[in-house]
Amino acid sequence: MTNYDDKVSIVLPVYNSEKFLQESIESVLNQSYENTEIIAVNDGSTDKSLEILNQYSDRITIMSQENQGLASALMRGIGRISGKWFKWFSPDDLLFSDSIRILVEESHKVEPNTVLYSDWEIIDSNGDHVRDFHESNHNKLSKFDYNVRLLDGQLINVNTALIPSEIFKKGIVFANLDDPVAIDYDFFLRCAILNETRFHLIPKPLVKYRMHSNQLSHKSILQTLDYIETIKSQLLSSIPEEEKTKYLDALKKYQQSKSVTQKTMNLGLRMLSKSPPWLSDRILNLYLAKIRRSR
Repeated sequence: MTNYDDKVSIVLPVYNSEKFLQESIESVLNQSYENTEIIAVNDGSTDKSLEILNQYSDRITIMSQENQGLASALMRGIGRISGKWFKWFSPDDLLFSDSIRILVEESHKVEPNTVLYSDWEIIDSNGDHVRDFHESNHNKLSKFDYNVRLLDGQLINVNTALIPSEIFKKGIVFANLDDPVAIDYDFFLRCAILNETRFHLIPKPLVKYRMHSNQLSHKSILQTLDYIETIKSQLLSSIPEEEKTKYLDALKKYQQSKSVTQKTMNLGLRMLSKSPPWLSDRILNLYLAKIRRSR
């Protein structure tokens, strides 16, 4: 039976999110799991986001600041949380009504210091179903082998994740990076390699992830992939040399073991950097998804 003392703190970083914000908030409020707190951080929005947030002022905590970026908004909200668990949620996306309950129930089946995450459903700007996304299930891997795959690339949609709040007390935070798109990947890498955190997949869609025109262009995504290489290099340089060498050797061996199809897909991704302007973000995201699922 679920322990309903497990309070979940949900932080929504909000910046010019008026189009989908109300629907997103409603999905968070209408959870079957009741022991939650919701903290929205308005990061200097210039649209009607704050006006929409204020409609829920009796049910959520609202904080406002001048525009300082995603990491700042997240950490401002995290500074106010009181739950055993933390959940970052995007004001573009939607939770299924039982999502929090399922995450908390599953947390009782795994060891402490575990980040739980799930599959997800992709929707378009109208909220219509595009397809389901099933993450690769690495639950049976050792911590080290999972970390090697995480070093190879992102494995987790942060909006599906349930994160132990204790992690922040150990100095693992969302860093203010030059490329904010890499914030979650950097965080998960630090959890894995510096904090020996485990990761556990719930093979069921718990979030509706929205693709829409205001998201990053494919040029930005490719720049982010290059930036991620810098993040990995910096992190590995901060650990003992013997451990660093072990990870690099294992990563090289893992990448060499990939099939010809997998290697070709990665090469094709780089070729997309020279693609014409009419190539849609949706096409690129679907291509990225196929690479991710092959890890």
